[in-house]
Amino acid sequence: MQGNLHPGQKIPSEDELADRYRVSRMTVRQGVLDLIKEGLLHRKHGVGTFVSYPHFDRDHTRLTNFFESAREQGIEATSKVLKIEILPAPEKIAKQLLRQTGDSLICIRTLRFVNQTPVTVHDSYLPRDLFAEIINEELDNVHLWDVMEKYGFRVKRAIQKLEAVPASPEIAKLLDIKPGAPILYKERKILATDGTPVEFTYCYNRGDMYSLTVAMER
Repeated sequence: MQGNLHPGQKIPSEDELADRYRVSRMTVRQGVLDLIKEGLLHRKHGVGTFVSYPHFDRDHTRLTNFFESAREQGIEATSKVLKIEILPAPEKIAKQLLRQTGDSLICIRTLRFVNQTPVTVHDSYLPRDLFAEIINEELDNVHLWDVMEKYGFRVKRAIQKLEAVPASPEIAKLLDIKPGAPILYKERKILATDGTPVEFTYCYNRGDMYSLTVAMER
């Protein structure tokens, strides 16, 4: 191997590597185990050993956005808006945003990338009466929280729920993974400094590239 393997690519077998580099199979096995411990490789039982994707860790001990977290880790982060639509608020989202069922919302679906690899599908719902003109904004590679400040709402607090779920065929296609692959699913309500709920989000994060850090004390 000469550094030409890509994330997600399967590496040669231990026997092939031992023969190629003229070393013992035990030496190869130890080298592979060391790379697995460092997170550079990972094994799939019964399938083989693969090059790991770069991991994106979100520090949830404080409220930072996607681009801020990426900059702190020295990671290239980009985003692309897939669709913007206006729709009536379902009961669940209306309740979270202190609106009536059927009130007008703006839904923005964004695909986010880490080092040009898709990592997150982000569905944001905003009250249309607060952000009616946001649909005219340039939103690629821009975080919504920064845009919200133009409308007088500075993000202050988040309430969120996390769970592991299998990727649906639609989400799997967007994230370039197999249907049923593990997803870190997140529901989050965002509040401004005055307590106004300004955003409710459904987030689908790749389980093989995305992790969370939370500080706890007793």
